[in-house]
Amino acid sequence: MASIRLRPTRGSTNLIRRSLVTSARLADTYSHPSSSQSSSSSSLSSESQNPIKNPKTFEFLYGPESNWRKPKVPSKPATPPKKRAKVDPEAYKNLPPLENVQRERLIDFSLAEGQSNERRAYFASDIEAELGEEVDWSGMEVVEGEVGLENGRVVECRRSGHTSLGLILASITLSGKPRLLLLRSTGEIWPISSHDVQFVMPPSLISPTLASQCWSPELLESLSQIETKSGLAEESSAIKPTPEMLSARRKVAMILRKVHRETEKMCGRLMAGSFRADDGHRDGGQVGGIESVWQNWQAQQKKGERTSITAVQAAEFILNPRHRKQEKKIEVKSNTLPAYAAHVLLMRRPDLFTADQGDMWSSGTFIVRSREERQLLDSVQKGIDVSMDIGRTGSGSSDEELSSFVEKARSVIEKSQMREDTQGQELKEEKHDLPEWTTKDKEYISILLSPLVETRSTQTPPSLPLALSIARLISPSSEEVVERGTLARLLSDLGVILPWDSLELSKLTEAENRSMIMSSVPTGSVRGEDELLKGNELDSLREDFTSHKVFVIDDPTASELDDGISLERIHGSEDVWVHIHIADPTRFIPPSHPLAKQASIRGSSTYLPEGNKPLFPLEVIMKELSLGANVDAQGTMTFSARLNRTGEVDETKVRMGWIKKPKVITYQAVDQALGLPTSRSTRPFGGPLKTTENETKKMDIDSSDLDDLKILYDIAKAHRARRYAKAGLEWSLSSASVTLLNQLYPASTNLFDPSTLHSSSRLFAGSLGLDYKVSTPVGGLNAAGLVAEYMILAGRLSAEYCSSRDIPVIYRGSFAPKPLSPEAGTLEDLLSSRIEGTGQVDPFAMMRSDWYRPAGYVDVKPISHWIMGFDDSYKGYIRATSPLRRFDDFLVHWQIKSYLAKQAGVGVRELEKGYSKEEVVGLVRRSDEGTKRAKRAGINANRYWQAKAIQQYLLSSPRRAAEVKEGWKIKDDETVGEDGVLVGKIAGTTASAPSISGEITPIFVGQLGLTASLHHPVLGSELEVGQEVGCRVMEVQEWPNPLVKLELVK
Repeated sequence: MASIRLRPTRGSTNLIRRSLVTSARLADTYSHPSSSQSSSSSSLSSESQNPIKNPKTFEFLYGPESNWRKPKVPSKPATPPKKRAKVDPEAYKNLPPLENVQRERLIDFSLAEGQSNERRAYFASDIEAELGEEVDWSGMEVVEGEVGLENGRVVECRRSGHTSLGLILASITLSGKPRLLLLRSTGEIWPISSHDVQFVMPPSLISPTLASQCWSPELLESLSQIETKSGLAEESSAIKPTPEMLSARRKVAMILRKVHRETEKMCGRLMAGSFRADDGHRDGGQVGGIESVWQNWQAQQKKGERTSITAVQAAEFILNPRHRKQEKKIEVKSNTLPAYAAHVLLMRRPDLFTADQGDMWSSGTFIVRSREERQLLDSVQKGIDVSMDIGRTGSGSSDEELSSFVEKARSVIEKSQMREDTQGQELKEEKHDLPEWTTKDKEYISILLSPLVETRSTQTPPSLPLALSIARLISPSSEEVVERGTLARLLSDLGVILPWDSLELSKLTEAENRSMIMSSVPTGSVRGEDELLKGNELDSLREDFTSHKVFVIDDPTASELDDGISLERIHGSEDVWVHIHIADPTRFIPPSHPLAKQASIRGSSTYLPEGNKPLFPLEVIMKELSLGANVDAQGTMTFSARLNRTGEVDETKVRMGWIKKPKVITYQAVDQALGLPTSRSTRPFGGPLKTTENETKKMDIDSSDLDDLKILYDIAKAHRARRYAKAGLEWSLSSASVTLLNQLYPASTNLFDPSTLHSSSRLFAGSLGLDYKVSTPVGGLNAAGLVAEYMILAGRLSAEYCSSRDIPVIYRGSFAPKPLSPEAGTLEDLLSSRIEGTGQVDPFAMMRSDWYRPAGYVDVKPISHWIMGFDDSYKGYIRATSPLRRFDDFLVHWQIKSYLAKQAGVGVRELEKGYSKEEVVGLVRRSDEGTKRAKRAGINANRYWQAKAIQQYLLSSPRRAAEVKEGWKIKDDETVGEDGVLVGKIAGTTASAPSISGEITPIFVGQLGLTASLHHPVLGSELEVGQEVGCRVMEVQEWPNPLVKLELVK
């Protein structure tokens, strides 16, 4: 029997409106009857006589302990069979014999052969293309599933504008990336990312027994041994599912199809329910369903404000209309059918609701667009429709405001293109006679900007087709394919995106603002000095360290100095006390303060080449909290350890303290004073003659400082060797950083906020100076490693302190890597290959596909952190040394301080009340999302500027324009040769790429300090990880995703 694939329909707004009257009548029949008490009682008795057979299915469809019941549908009388006409047998005597036509093979719900069109469409937006075209199943490893996405859960996934419903069979890794194996109703099995999951059904929907029968560890093991890259391969005798397994998959497919059908029925009911008066929007009249949800939620907001909503709230609002009296309110559970149907309807209306761009399945929250946003989309759509109609028919009057903007944009672009002759010259702003942007013009610019921040393919942003249409109106003769990259280049030519802006800072701010809205945290600038603590509430508990010489060692560009180290000698002993002093922002900022709430969303500070975004933006507080600030004394959280010369910890203490006038020095100064190896920096495109690096090495370190630093260095080195004695690994590669030399203005913090748009274009002649520097890590312990070792020790001390006193905190851990093949060797072999006294291993050994590296994880109880050398779990490890830069560390400080205040009985309830485990888990989960956003912004910004520099110095014409720069120095032994040939090392597994009729292999180019993609034809022999090959830069892409493509040089 051929499979029937059902997908939720994409009904338009007009269609919904035309069907509202009919749907409303259906909704009345589905509601509780109000005609008579007798009819109601008879209906209830009828339901009790015909209960739903499967209570677990009922739980999903209607929710436990709810007043929701499936409406009864009156049965129709059976249709009598039609009478067939009599057939004359003589009419078929002279017909030719029937051919033996082979019947279409039934879908057997086994491993799919090759790639279906639906699968290719689903994975079309996969940037790395590792799933949409071909997948390397060799080296696949089964891993433990994420909490909430366990095996046997039915989930809805979205990507590239397509939706898929399926059963999670297993959690695996493919080429080192975590994936979920999803069984669909068609019998295909897809490897999907957990970020694609948008909704999770209850675990009771499909029994664990049935789910386990659909797959087996043996089948997974066989699949990992096959040598194919074309999806799930054609069945062989080695991996052929059993008949029982196929039968179980058919049962699961029937349940998935039933969910599809019931979802569509529930969507029809929700679209018809809860009618409200339209407040003059569009044509006026009555609105219902999702329209009424938007009207109700926006009616409570101020002008221009957005709010948030969950699918459960939307479903309950529609199912409990205020104009109907019901005996009991219908309550909707988070995983039931009404909630899922509401989720589907909200996803279908991106013009009204925007899904969480993080882990949607976990939050289940949507942003409700403001009225101004919707009016903007409507007005721009009308103007574009008029202009497009004129283009098709050649007659009519165009939209005057849109036409005016298009003409202005063309004139600005014409002037912008004239600056190409000034490339290589000093950057300066040009004062052209540029047109002023009107309010309507800024609206069009906002539409052009919007698709650059709403990039998830789970929903198609309504601004994308509008922006592409405007771009085509501006450049109608261009043969370039119009996409997001086109929009970014257009906005750059219009002088909206400035030359020193990668947009990552604006993207990050916009994402943080949306997350704050979904978490009900106030957005924007927050002062709130009245709500800050005085700072002296716990001064009586602080220990005096003002007589200690505290070294604050950091990078010369660091602005948030939050850690210092002091040495205390013990009379008559070789042992010493090492005190690790950490800045104490909780002295002034309680977790209940708006600043702390915003920090919980922000997660961590962000550092980009074009600008930084601190965790706590309150400058007055930061000036006093950063160690070395110009104040008399500073409060700290101090972690102390008594260590012997072998690095063994004999005694520990955790206290609040005072320090005074710490000595702030740089890593380079300490390296020079101690004669330590310093990281070597090279500049493949040359660099400025004067840099801050040379200036920071001249700092004074006296003889007494030198003695303390030598002891601290020796103990740190011994402690590191002890830590890595039985476990732990570390590896590093050279890395590239780009410094913007002549940035004229700060980058915009949120260009996606229309209020920040400039009143006119800003055009610049010349080129932005880019100092491209490649740093190579040192082989031994240097000053940066010394500081890092003591910070690791402080994390260990704080974990031991909290675990022994049951203070609720989050512990961080990791598992040991696992070999996936005999050729990889054993873990003991890997440990023995480390550099003695360290955890350093060959980085390319860890890039091989036959080693599985588990991701780090967190827990509320102490756990082992193998990768850092802590293979015991009784102490654990937490992060507590960067409270000015990480919210997690700030939270740990508050928890410890609350415990100390309670033990001392200070009597201040606000200070003594810490967070419970559940509250800590919620806060850390929120901050981890922010930390991921900040990390992703940093990575993307660095890639953008690396691509920009490579484009400017390697691919521009004429080549090596940097040579003619005044004050620019080039070393021939560091720079890229005239032929542009580079030497790289293979850094991953080769993947087939039919789109280029060849293959793509990850490659690391040490001379450039980056990993790129090597495009090459199909080779006779496979490229081995670590193998050196010649390559040349083929293409550079800056927008929308920075990419550097290399070609193979024989």
